[in-house]
Amino acid sequence: MNKKSRFLNWFSIYPINKKIFLLSKIIIGACMLAYIISSAFSGWISDFVFVFLLIMLILGWDMVLVRMVSSPIREISKAAQRMADLDFSQPCKLNTKDELQTLGDNLNTTATNLQHALAQRKELTDTLSHELKTPLGVIRAYAEGLKDAVPDKQIVYSQVIVEETEKMAGMINALLDLSSLEVGAATMKMEKFDFVELVETVAGREYVDTTSEPFRLSYSLPDESVYVVADQNRLRQVLHNFMGNAKKFVSKNGNIHIEVSILESLMQFSIYNDGPHLTDDVWIKFHRDKSEINRNGSGLGLAISAQILSMHKSEYGIHNKENGAEFYFMLPITE
Repeated sequence: MNKKSRFLNWFSIYPINKKIFLLSKIIIGACMLAYIISSAFSGWISDFVFVFLLIMLILGWDMVLVRMVSSPIREISKAAQRMADLDFSQPCKLNTKDELQTLGDNLNTTATNLQHALAQRKELTDTLSHELKTPLGVIRAYAEGLKDAVPDKQIVYSQVIVEETEKMAGMINALLDLSSLEVGAATMKMEKFDFVELVETVAGREYVDTTSEPFRLSYSLPDESVYVVADQNRLRQVLHNFMGNAKKFVSKNGNIHIEVSILESLMQFSIYNDGPHLTDDVWIKFHRDKSEINRNGSGLGLAISAQILSMHKSEYGIHNKENGAEFYFMLPITE
């Protein structure tokens, strides 16, 4: 807050303590005025007029305090009780322009955030139940089939059960990882490393065994090292998610292009693949495009990547191009 703002705030009458201070001085002045008025009369009439005016002043003071303090507190109390009952239909409406209005506004913000959190929890519960229903159904069906299956079929059925179990375990582990990142339980281990070397390592692991896949891989990397300070393991996780996603959705005989470029003091990583255009919904947990045929994966990889990049305060996003989409993120370069 600058000096002018502090000066104006000091002489503002909106804070409660300043309102009461001002009103108390008005009451004192009114009492003196009442005494002067009553002095114009004589005998018992003077005393009666003074007592009458004093009673009127006390009642007026009480009415002002009720309007200025009691009513807003009662409104805040009702709003808090509605929140305790998980009723967010009516916000706390105050226009006192003081600390009580600030408290009411904070209460409304809390209610909005709590409502959003409850909606997210319900959505997560519904989605997780739906996602687990299919593998559990497969496991049950093949487990029942084991009873009467011939030995050869038993091996096949057992393998399917193992694969579905691993799929569920992977989904749960990814969800726990995302949860720990969101609540801040997972800390970043910051270190200096060569980002270009990391990209080459991850790309080799993602694409070295897929040379027979129907796509063309190209890359554009700097000849010199590019050093950044970040959590190397977490960025490796982001790169695996981005590269795996590109490999998964590239169109047949399409292109995948990996690039690391230097933008002044920033390093930008980008990966493009021919394929469908995307929206920002891809960063949402369990997001899957309606046209998606391959339903392998947990649907959490990009949500985890977004959380990791946010914790690094990195700019990231999607660029839709003529024949496909490009994922990118930026990090400061260090010497």
